[in-house]
Amino acid sequence: MKDEMMLVGVTLARRYTRKQKEVFLAEMCRQCRQAGWKTEFQTQHSRLLHVCNLVIGDLAHAKTVIACAYDTPVKAHLPIRYYPLNPRKNTQAEGWNLALEWGLAALCFFIAAGAVYSLKSLSLAMKIVMVILAILTACIGISLLYNRGNRMNFNRNSASVALVLRLIQECSSSTTTAFVLVDQCCSSYEGLKLLKEHCPSQAEVILLDCLAYGEKMVCAHKKGVDVSGWKAEDWIDKIYENPDNGLRFFDRSVLLASGSIDKHQFVVRHTRSNRDCQIDIPRLERILEILKGRINGR
Repeated sequence: MKDEMMLVGVTLARRYTRKQKEVFLAEMCRQCRQAGWKTEFQTQHSRLLHVCNLVIGDLAHAKTVIACAYDTPVKAHLPIRYYPLNPRKNTQAEGWNLALEWGLAALCFFIAAGAVYSLKSLSLAMKIVMVILAILTACIGISLLYNRGNRMNFNRNSASVALVLRLIQECSSSTTTAFVLVDQCCSSYEGLKLLKEHCPSQAEVILLDCLAYGEKMVCAHKKGVDVSGWKAEDWIDKIYENPDNGLRFFDRSVLLASGSIDKHQFVVRHTRSNRDCQIDIPRLERILEILKGRINGR
């Protein structure tokens, strides 16, 4: 698992821009060919959005589909939490983050404008100081408004991609399981919407979310989906009747994630920051064996 994490979590850690995604997908296709798996793309284009899912295996006849997001998020300048099971909380957290960033950027521009306005009444030495202050604060303001991909992304979403990569290496391509690396899932569900259009209606869909580290493991699923035969006993069992998260797109869906419980909410900390560099290899190996058992019908 360490080799796979080195590849997707370090060498190809950023998958934010279209070019970064293309480099990543080319390498994934090469890895799949070496392991004997066929690949195809699901794509959707618009003026504002480009979605490209990578399908590994025979999706049309799959009985089990294991899917995870491969895109990585934009860097957050302020601490922000991620709620895998509660998109409304994610929207609220993102709203607060944007408001704070825009507020700080406005303050920086105000300071820069004030420094420039005061130049006419200052000595030469103080003019130099104020010009430097104006340039620095303006640069900080611009950086707060500029979106760029986060540098470290072990939890979102390299650990899940590493699991899929390991599974295709250790499982036969003749299995009735297909794997899908899903695009545009860090800030929306566009990739899952595209997958839904092509996914067999009766297939069991296992969604892998943040799995690199965390105090608790959760297995969330729709009511009526039997997970008792394969999930670990110490995982939190969360049942939904009408979910509003990623489970809603598929009739038989399961979502796996790791994180913490805070105020009765399942939360993942440190994503979209340089602190997203922790990984629990033993637990990833444990999840790998559980998924292999599911694929092999044990």
